Amino acid sequence: MDGDDVIWVDPPNRRLLRWTPADGSLRDIPLALPVWSLGQRPDGAWVGAGEGGFHRIDVRTGALSAGPPAPLPPGCRLNDMVIDAEGGLWAGSMHRGLLAGKGAIYYAADFDAPVVRVADGLGVANGMAFTDDGRCLLAIDTLNRTLLSYPRPDKDLTLGEPAVVTDFLGIPGKPDGMAVAPDGAVWVAMWGGACIVRLAANGAVEACVSIPAPHVGSVCFSRHGDAYVSTSRARLTEAMLQANPGSGALFRVALGGPAPGHAHASLRG
Repeated sequence: MDGDDVIWVDPPNRRLLRWTPADGSLRDIPLALPVWSLGQRPDGAWVGAGEGGFHRIDVRTGALSAGPPAPLPPGCRLNDMVIDAEGGLWAGSMHRGLLAGKGAIYYAADFDAPVVRVADGLGVANGMAFTDDGRCLLAIDTLNRTLLSYPRPDKDLTLGEPAVVTDFLGIPGKPDGMAVAPDGAVWVAMWGGACIVRLAANGAVEACVSIPAPHVGSVCFSRHGDAYVSTSRARLTEAMLQANPGSGALFRVALGGPAPGHAHASLRG
């Protein structure tokens, strides 16, 4: 979110999308390179996770400025990212061919700082978020269908041994993007599951909201508490697209409104 504007990226098509709820306008902003995720620093600057490193990004024009490259092994790229309260940049990685064990987590203290690997051995490192006190990094491993919790006792780049928070037992699809709502609840987008789920502190799934698209990629929250949910058309046949015309759209879910948990608006991206 940038004010009340909703901003998201379409990496395969190298573009940034910006929707203004006040007037319903949608801007389609070309990017020179694929950007797989976005984060906003405490000073308001935006950073994106590109193929091989972090990029400073102007969300009005799409202009990119590359930081130092990440020490990625062959065949890997960055994926989802998060920014901590101190402005540190964190990103997960994945193997382009989805080879198990090739995913990792990378950290840079600032945009111009070196990027270092701080955790490895993941399948596809995906949605990431910090707990309120910043002493725990939550990270999705999509390939292994788990949400991991990494202790960060000194609030620096050092991560402890992760614990499995949940394996999403009984929930269709695979966990993808993730966000923490204003009330502190963790919400996870389920790729192939056509839903977002809310997790209890012990990892149990305590709520599930259906989304009218099978591939639900990510979720973020407005300052008013509404959830914005992105979906994808990737790897869907023409028959599946016809049966699921909402695929590729952005949905708003009024979690605290008169009909909580209802995906009541969509915007084609």
